[in-house]
Amino acid sequence: MERKISDSFIKWLLCCVFLYLSVPLEAQDTYGSDRYRQRSKPKKEEQKEDEVRYPLFNGISVGVDLWGPGSKLMGGDVLNTEVSVDVDLKHLFFPSLEIGYGKADAWNDNGIHYKSSAPYFRIGVDYNALAKKKHGHMLLVGVRYGMSNPSYGVSSLSLADPIYGGSVHNPNLTDDIWGGSLPYDHQDMSGSMQWLEFCLGIRAHIWKALYMGWTIRMKYKLSASSDRYGDPWQVPGFGKYGSNTMGVTYSIIYKLPF
Repeated sequence: MERKISDSFIKWLLCCVFLYLSVPLEAQDTYGSDRYRQRSKPKKEEQKEDEVRYPLFNGISVGVDLWGPGSKLMGGDVLNTEVSVDVDLKHLFFPSLEIGYGKADAWNDNGIHYKSSAPYFRIGVDYNALAKKKHGHMLLVGVRYGMSNPSYGVSSLSLADPIYGGSVHNPNLTDDIWGGSLPYDHQDMSGSMQWLEFCLGIRAHIWKALYMGWTIRMKYKLSASSDRYGDPWQVPGFGKYGSNTMGVTYSIIYKLPF
């Protein structure tokens, strides 16, 4: 009887010891997992706080191109002035409208005088490849549709006759059949052009709401019409008349406070 009681007591004691040891292990495991969750949770929250989240409407910016007036001041024959407006959507997409006015007054090596002037506009959208960065700078890739209806004139240079006085027309314009110099003076001609632009640019944050931006534009003619007496030499907003060309804009941009 004593043997049986002692065996039962030993079994009961072993069960108590086992339960005593198992409970702290489970508690330790639970406590450790809770500490891991508490330790990892702030990291996730910190990561979320580091991410920049922009609203759908993130402001309107107005820019002025300085490249056109600058090239004219440096002695160029062409003057383009333009103003741009764009809307910041989630700091990712920038629908834009560009309105400008251009004029040209140039002579070529053959003594031909070209003049043109017209307003122009471009409409399109840019995509910001650095939208998730917090430094405020932008790398913009975009597309534009442009249109201009220039009025222009083409005329030949008159030369003074050193013998008989008066003036003669440019000898570079000759009649291939009858020979001699041909008069050429056609003003108030009109034409039109539509084109497509692919743009690559950067916009750097300078100070507070002030930005500076460079844009390189590859321009491709979609359609064009000209007067029967000649093509325009320069199309405002597009550049030299032809199938394609390249342009550059350098702008100072201000983000409006609303």
